[in-house]
Amino acid sequence: MNCKAKTKSGSPCRMKAIQGKRHCFTHDPEQAPARAKARKLGGERNRTPHGGSVAELPSKIRTMDDLRAVYDYTLAEVIPMENSIPRARLLLAIVEQGIKLFEVGEIEQRLAALESMRST
Repeated sequence: MNCKAKTKSGSPCRMKAIQGKRHCFTHDPEQAPARAKARKLGGERNRTPHGGSVAELPSKIRTMDDLRAVYDYTLAEVIPMENSIPRARLLLAIVEQGIKLFEVGEIEQRLAALESMRST
């Protein structure tokens, strides 16, 4: 026997009714707690767990080491995400920024070495 409820559009529901009942799982008022639990479980299963540790992030970014910490955290957050085109684009952007970060860090180190040689 089919469900006796109507859909939002007003047409009859085509799902099979629960055995011994007039409505399907979706429309049976007694199934509301089970539907809520199923929705919650479905939402939890679709979440990607965090890969990075927020505790490792600096409260303020003042140095190259602070920038590297943010870079590492961001990369750790992106790696466990589901493989997709947006994730691939994000990874490429992270790599591009990483190259710039390391270039600037290297220049900073060279400049510090030159300045220390000059002061002696």
